[in-house]
Amino acid sequence: MEKCKLCHKEKELQESHIIPKFVYKWMKQTGTGRLRQGLNINKPIQDGIKEFLLCRDCEQKFSKREDWFKKNVFSRFIDKGVTTFYPSDNLKYFAVSLLWRVLVYFKDDENNYKFKEKLDEAEIEWRKYLYENVDLKKYDSIHLMCNPDDIEIPNAPKNIYSYLLRNVDIEIAESEEKCFIYAKFARFIFIGVIEGLENSSFIETDISHSINTNIQSINDSDVGGFIINRAKNSKSFEDLSKEQQEKNNQYFENRIDKIRGNDYWNQFLKDNK
Repeated sequence: MEKCKLCHKEKELQESHIIPKFVYKWMKQTGTGRLRQGLNINKPIQDGIKEFLLCRDCEQKFSKREDWFKKNVFSRFIDKGVTTFYPSDNLKYFAVSLLWRVLVYFKDDENNYKFKEKLDEAEIEWRKYLYENVDLKKYDSIHLMCNPDDIEIPNAPKNIYSYLLRNVDIEIAESEEKCFIYAKFARFIFIGVIEGLENSSFIETDISHSINTNIQSINDSDVGGFIINRAKNSKSFEDLSKEQQEKNNQYFENRIDKIRGNDYWNQFLKDNK
């Protein structure tokens, strides 16, 4: 028995996904059928990052909002082209639960975070909101960016389309003056502001207001630079070992009829045009 990170009760913990499981299922269904991890791209994986964070009851609290997000935002944006989303308790809870998991996953690792005190404060405030329904006060600036299929990036850097439209990425991002929690999957980027980012820099992304994905933007060069650098540093086919490239070629040849024209294929072509 260990202490649940959310309710702080001694219970049997579940393996909790940091990024929801449905995301990886979608990636397999719309991709090559298998996943690779960023740090060891030569080793295919079956699932995303999991940690023993939550008891069963708290896991169910999160799962309920994940199902809501999948149905009401994820599928509506990707499959139906819906571009307007309205503030709701479910969206807020999902966003905070996602960013809280990322924060808990990273904040006590061996990195010497400049804003460690504020990260600890944010974790407590977000946890109290998620478990005790205490509303957010100091760390209530939560943003959602939705990247459309037809997004065009001038002088696009390596991997940018696959990164923005398909990849999974999580991080605590810091500079000397700024800090935010970052969670990205498929077409969606969530940002939880910890320090130094102005609300005026975010256009149509604040989840406490209506979101129009057609006119969204983040006018902060540090945030934009962070996202571009994450894309540049993400791994792709050319980063595989020669042995794995040969295996991949054979894998694709055997499944080309299933892969050609799917979401993975389309982003691969855009990155390699």
